[in-house]
Amino acid sequence: MFVLETLAPLAAGPEGFPRRGGAAYLPGAALREALLTAALSYAIERDEAFAAEMRRFTQHAFKGSAGELAAAMLEALLARQPELEALAPADLPLAEPARRRVLVVDTAAGRVEGELELELFEGRAEAPDVLQPELETWLAAAARRYRAALASAEAAELTRILPESAPLYRSLEAREGEGTFWPLRVGYWTPEPEGGRFLAFARSAAADRALERRFRARPLPRRIFYDPETRRSLGWANLRKEG
Repeated sequence: MFVLETLAPLAAGPEGFPRRGGAAYLPGAALREALLTAALSYAIERDEAFAAEMRRFTQHAFKGSAGELAAAMLEALLARQPELEALAPADLPLAEPARRRVLVVDTAAGRVEGELELELFEGRAEAPDVLQPELETWLAAAARRYRAALASAEAAELTRILPESAPLYRSLEAREGEGTFWPLRVGYWTPEPEGGRFLAFARSAAADRALERRFRARPLPRRIFYDPETRRSLGWANLRKEG
């Protein structure tokens, strides 16, 4: 059995969590998105030919918006590794979430831009039928590498704006507990349409510049959501295998 454990509050979207029969749930598509985003970053890191193809997309080959570029990159990943098409997590029933106001932090400008009210979930949720056994080991490595890179990049910017957020990033860097787990950044943690799919371009100065010039985007999403009550940016979780 798999269990999703939150390390920070999770949101599903600006309208809140969807409901079925009055009960809230996290769409399985959100888990799929989180796993594939980590897989994309890992594939760019490990396969130079694939990385070069993604840089060409960014620097001159792709015409469209940042969100459309992110979708095209994911399509390229699935063409490279069609076995990832099998990822089809079920929806996760949740205990009743709570509504509260979160901050919108502009990491590029180094300031709090504003705030909004979101529906947030914290706790554990059973996650049946998430991963096929043949995908587990590779995706675990991809998820760990991705979270380490994302947490490091985000901490460098967010802790300058909100120093009280530093303990979160120290905990993310600490050694994880026992058992098999997949670190995730899941749900509605940034309003940017590309989410975290451009993170691997932080290692390429040319691709980084092209993102800004052609798509008005950057490797770390420009805006993220931060919960002042827990002093944590949204979306950090572990998918853990139990039993």
